[in-house]
Amino acid sequence: MAFGPGDVVNNRYRILDKLGAGAHGIVFRARDLETREEVALKFLGDGKSLDPEYSRRIEREAMAMARLRGTSAVYVHGLNTAQDGSLYLVMEVLVGKDFEDYLGEAERVGGRLKKPKLLELLRPIVDTLEAAHQKGIVHRDLKPSNVFIVDPARGGGVRLLDFGLAKMLDASQLTADGMVAGTPSYISPEAWKGISRILDHRVDVYSLGVLVFRALSGRTPAPKGNVLDVCTWAMKGERPSLHALRPSLPRTIDVWVEKALAIEPSDRFQSVRALWSSLEGLLAEPAKSPF
Repeated sequence: MAFGPGDVVNNRYRILDKLGAGAHGIVFRARDLETREEVALKFLGDGKSLDPEYSRRIEREAMAMARLRGTSAVYVHGLNTAQDGSLYLVMEVLVGKDFEDYLGEAERVGGRLKKPKLLELLRPIVDTLEAAHQKGIVHRDLKPSNVFIVDPARGGGVRLLDFGLAKMLDASQLTADGMVAGTPSYISPEAWKGISRILDHRVDVYSLGVLVFRALSGRTPAPKGNVLDVCTWAMKGERPSLHALRPSLPRTIDVWVEKALAIEPSDRFQSVRALWSSLEGLLAEPAKSPF
């Protein structure tokens, strides 16, 4: 059964319109007929909703988000079963734009995100990732489109979205060996090997480094090309100079890039907090005298 605008799920949620769709799911805006509040419903897409493996994936996403209540992870009200047997998440509905669109607005007029704004927007995301890692949760799909900037008129702030690829370090793996999950430009070198059991929180450290590089420079560090080109670069390519792309940044930013995007996980920053603390030290604005 395919749901669409006008349909009522479980005699409770009237679907109003589609908010978006990705590789793993489709999200609708809906009205809760009991509370009269708007919510977001996330279903697995392309017939995956009745597949046991993908059902376990959405169950794991709900579990990850529940463990992260109180952080900037999108709030999940619950996991339900629809009348056709498919699972769906009931989540808070967000109004605003994702970080990719937010950056694109500035870039279309020749601008770049200012350093203080970058630090302001991403600091809660780093806090959330740190909390996730402490609980044994690895996001595995960190990218600008999974960071959401909430409209100030709706409370403002940021949310971390889509734990659909999350890896729970205390649970069985859902990605079979040989499969590579994620968005090519943000996939860490070790993740390209397709051996899920070797992956840990440092894949998120790498992806956060790519996200920061993209936000400050207007492009991802990987060269343009096909997926094979991106994979080859990730595993053995030279990391580009961020200072050359944005000369107003200190030259030492390139040392940070080398460590954030290190090919070997052991050469990388060993936590998102270590990466972030180093970045804040480089981007902090000089203190202004009060006199």
